[in-house]
Amino acid sequence: MDRENRPTIIRLAVYWIAAAGLTGLITGLAFATGIVEWVYEDLNHPVWLPPVMVLTWLWIAKTMWMAFVLWMVDRFGHGWCRWASMFLVTLLFIASAGWLAGFVILRDVAVAFYAILGSWIVTILTMSLIGRAHKLAGSLMWPVFAWTTFMLAVSFELMRLNTGLPLAGLGF
Repeated sequence: MDRENRPTIIRLAVYWIAAAGLTGLITGLAFATGIVEWVYEDLNHPVWLPPVMVLTWLWIAKTMWMAFVLWMVDRFGHGWCRWASMFLVTLLFIASAGWLAGFVILRDVAVAFYAILGSWIVTILTMSLIGRAHKLAGSLMWPVFAWTTFMLAVSFELMRLNTGLPLAGLGF
């Protein structure tokens, strides 16, 4: 695609509106279904688990950030890596929704852990390719990786504390 036909700021607005709508829908679903009480009152959870509003705002920021990275790759990326990176970022949105489905809808900490593990793997694949399409966009994926890694640790701890996994011999 030549430079004159690259997506403009309008496409960024569309990406952000779509991401905001998605996060609003899922956040509303989570709060309406009582997931906060389930996690913080019914489940055993690690003491280092931040308050729900911190998690919510960070998750919204991560989603909006991913939409920005998607736009950067769409606008400034080059070669076959551009299209592959756009596909992987879109797949990352779907993988993130998988964790939410396992956690919020199914209320299964083990399914949520395996879903976030898949999301973490997709994040690594995305990071390894996106830098080839656009270096700055690749650098901007580090906060997404950090967030996904943190949520992987949270999900693992929730699964460990609530499913009775015999991990004592492994040093956990």
